[in-house]
Amino acid sequence: MNAKRSRILSIVSIVVRVVIVLVIVGVGFGLFTALKAMKVEPERIHTEAKGVPVRAITTTTVAVPRVWEGYGTARAMNSATVSAQVLARVVNRPEEIEAGMRVEQGALIVRLDTADTISNVEAAESSVASYAAQLESVEAQDKRLREQIAFAEEEREIEQRNLDRVRNAVRDGAGTETDIDNALAAIRRSERTLATLQQQLDVLPARRDEINSLKASAVAQLALAQENLDRTTIVSPIAGTLQDVYVEEGELLSIGQQVARVVDMTRLEIPLRMPISAASTVRIGDNVELRADGPTASSWEGGVSRIAPEADAASRTMTVFVEVIQDPSVTGIGEAMLLPGQFVLGRVLTSDESQRVLVPRRAVSGDRVMVAKREETTGVDRVMPVDVKVSHHIRGSFPQIDPDETEWAVIEFGLETGELVIISNLDVLVGGMTVEPTDVARASANSGANSDGGGS
Repeated sequence: MNAKRSRILSIVSIVVRVVIVLVIVGVGFGLFTALKAMKVEPERIHTEAKGVPVRAITTTTVAVPRVWEGYGTARAMNSATVSAQVLARVVNRPEEIEAGMRVEQGALIVRLDTADTISNVEAAESSVASYAAQLESVEAQDKRLREQIAFAEEEREIEQRNLDRVRNAVRDGAGTETDIDNALAAIRRSERTLATLQQQLDVLPARRDEINSLKASAVAQLALAQENLDRTTIVSPIAGTLQDVYVEEGELLSIGQQVARVVDMTRLEIPLRMPISAASTVRIGDNVELRADGPTASSWEGGVSRIAPEADAASRTMTVFVEVIQDPSVTGIGEAMLLPGQFVLGRVLTSDESQRVLVPRRAVSGDRVMVAKREETTGVDRVMPVDVKVSHHIRGSFPQIDPDETEWAVIEFGLETGELVIISNLDVLVGGMTVEPTDVARASANSGANSDGGGS
């Protein structure tokens, strides 16, 4: 009896559970049906995918100069190495005479001992005075001899007249032959005296020339001694900057020993080596941009001053000499100074110009630019990579293309006029991507505001 009852309760329990499950499922299905019936269909709105906003320029041809590049080392056009010209000891070197200091022309670098040179000057002056005195003595002797010769000639004339009288007297019988002989002897004595005086007078010009020669030599020795005295004061021959000072106070200098080197920084020259093909366009007076060979952004402006007439057959290059003028007193304040010995890259902008397509330099990557091309069917602008060949790069302002750009790439071929070259968001663009280009020059002219799109 108990077993039958347990079996009935078990069946009843199963039936109740099944009924409960069926009720729950029915209620859920009913709720689902009710919610489905209350469902509201959303309104469908048709949207179009927008392209990436970018900045672009419209290509056009402009007159640009041909640019040639070359490398060279700067050198000072005016420099001097000062050397000692006398054997002497340094007795004074001013405190401001140090490497890197500015000196003017004639500024004292060092002063040498003057004891020996002063003695040489005094000895040379004494020699000159002695020879001058000897010349005065010769002149006085010349004057006296001429007076004595005049007296001797008068005496000879007197003796000649006396001889004539004696001969007349002998012819008249008032004299003897002895009187004639005595008169002749007197004439001969006066003639010998006259000859002696004339001989002394004749040697005076040679003596005078000899003394003049000795005096000239003494004057030269005096000038040399005076010059050596002046050389004991060593000054700067030019205005410039001291590169180095090689001597110290108390040091004994020999002739030819280097004392200091002075460099004028105002005018520098750079011989640029560039292809021989540049000879057809490079001219004297062409502008040159010089840049330091390194990571720095230092640059200088110069001009072609001369061109070497011969080319280097081994390297097939020509030499163009560029002159740079700078002011050391202001250079270095906001800009670097071009130094002698500095290796630079030179870019010669020739005066001959040609019509070329320009694009901003940053728009070219790996000889390729991104161009926005419009599809005729959809009217959508899509990115298309275009291979180009860059002839050279220039700096300058072309507001008709892009008013803010200063660095440009000159396209030799690959682009035509009227194309839209993308200059922003280049790092996220790929070929075929939809873009919304904004013409930079047109937007600047119309509104003066920045167009949409990020930087390059």
